[in-house]
Amino acid sequence: MPIDTILLIILFAVSMIGSPGPANMALMAAGATYGYRRSIPFLLGTNSGFFLVGVGVAAGLGTLFELFPAMRITFLILSAAYIIYLAYKIAFQAPNSGQGNAKAGYWSGVLIHPLNPKAWAMLITAYAQFSTPTLDPLVQFLIIQSIFQILGLILNSMWCYGGDLLNRLVSSRTTLMWINRGLATLMILIVGISVWQSNLLA
Repeated sequence: MPIDTILLIILFAVSMIGSPGPANMALMAAGATYGYRRSIPFLLGTNSGFFLVGVGVAAGLGTLFELFPAMRITFLILSAAYIIYLAYKIAFQAPNSGQGNAKAGYWSGVLIHPLNPKAWAMLITAYAQFSTPTLDPLVQFLIIQSIFQILGLILNSMWCYGGDLLNRLVSSRTTLMWINRGLATLMILIVGISVWQSNLLA
């Protein structure tokens, strides 16, 4: 794959992964609640789930969404239900409830991206825009997905650590509670916008 294409993929990935989304909001809330270290399982789960989306897109699930509207609608319903459930948990999570041995779980993180319309739209666009017909599909998948996985781990970590910093800087439990509720509200709004703007509704 040409180096200029790789650079374009990196720029695209940074702009998409680094922007606010359900995963980043959840990671920031986890960092604020449990601290960065105890949120690492959740962070790794989120990264693993993103890989599953990449496998699904490379296998042609994006095309199935276009061919079978019922499948697309079912996905959107499941997505909305899970994001609302996750937002509810974040909104009513007691500040500093992560003290002690509690930590954000791996499997909770795994589910975020497979049920996140933004993640699907992002990777469907990336594979459509940056695929090269002359390059072996497996090699192409490994290059594109590796870029997204590495940058995802870095940028998602920054959001999670940002939540940890917020918890250290804000001493008021009431303020932290309202910050969590704000993050939960943003999660729902961002998913709604992502669905509206993506071809998943087409």
